Amino acid sequence: MPKKAVSSFAAMYEKFNDTMGLGVIHTASKMPPCRKIKSVIPMYNYVTTGGFPIGRIIEHVGPNGSLKSYAGYDALAKFQHYDWANHVENAFASFECDGEGEIKEIKSYTLRKGYKPEREPEFRYCVLVDLESTYTPDWGKRLGIDNDALILFRPSSLSQAVDAMQIFLADPNISFVMLDSLSAIGTDDEMESSMESNQMASGARFWSRAFRKFLSAMIENPNKGESTLLYINSLYQKTGIPYGNPEMIRNGDQIARAKTLSVKFKALKEIQGKTDTGDIVTGQNIALECLKNKVGIGKRKGSFYYAYVDDGVVPAYTTDVNSQLIDLAMRFGLIERKGAWYIWGDLRVQGLDNFVTEVVSKGKLAEIECEIDAKISDTSL
Repeated sequence: MPKKAVSSFAAMYEKFNDTMGLGVIHTASKMPPCRKIKSVIPMYNYVTTGGFPIGRIIEHVGPNGSLKSYAGYDALAKFQHYDWANHVENAFASFECDGEGEIKEIKSYTLRKGYKPEREPEFRYCVLVDLESTYTPDWGKRLGIDNDALILFRPSSLSQAVDAMQIFLADPNISFVMLDSLSAIGTDDEMESSMESNQMASGARFWSRAFRKFLSAMIENPNKGESTLLYINSLYQKTGIPYGNPEMIRNGDQIARAKTLSVKFKALKEIQGKTDTGDIVTGQNIALECLKNKVGIGKRKGSFYYAYVDDGVVPAYTTDVNSQLIDLAMRFGLIERKGAWYIWGDLRVQGLDNFVTEVVSKGKLAEIECEIDAKISDTSL
């Protein structure tokens, strides 16, 4: 009986290969683990259980001004500098590009200092589908994006955007596509009809169909499980709900099924600072919540501080990385607090600010970060 079952399965397997091609059917053990690329925001890594998952669909959702695109641009920079042959983050220090047309081709690269790859490094392009037409090269460069190595696409319609994205997601030379954002422009029906026409849920219908196409294109990519899509979405308030959460995610139910990771961003309190000319907003607190995570722990929450100006502690347009790492170390019990004293190993300092300063001055922050990464990746916690 067992021999007959094996023989029957082998015949079925050969039939699949003949009709659909090699690699369509295989045992689950052949699938590689879901790798993740760390964000520059430590709290994002905690909330998502490790960062941006490779080969998946990622959603950043929230109101305007909540740093959804900021975190998306960080993902662009991280994927650009990822070595796909050795699976190492921040492998490339810079790129040498050549070409006089609209697209420049990567001719050579410089590896980061101290990096010695086992195999020949491999670079792949990243694409920004800028439906909002808000990307500026100087802002991208500030966040670590190499503009010569970034493919920028600004479609004139949503149909054009979807058709192009199918090509991008199926191309083995492209690793990452960011769509900013779903609700930036209307559907083709909206654009072609008059303002008086009533278009009910046309965006939801359009994007439900589009995401089915995206999933198919990602599966077609020869680099199985390494084509990643990140999109920016928005919320709306549902009326007539006296109890519960009235916030609803836009653009249809299909995207809820397609996405692997969904992170909600929310702007909190603005931080005021005093200057010679008066009070100004120096920064803002941002809350994160993991709404869905199929490759980690869901429902994790956290917050961080984003600086609008250089306040002497946190540089402008960056987050409070040091404070986030200390906060996470305390969450995981790596740093012990006794009254006003903070203890880590042999280090014992009074006051949180003094403790952070002491850790940074002694160069111990990287060691604490390594311990945090191990805890974040442990899904049993």
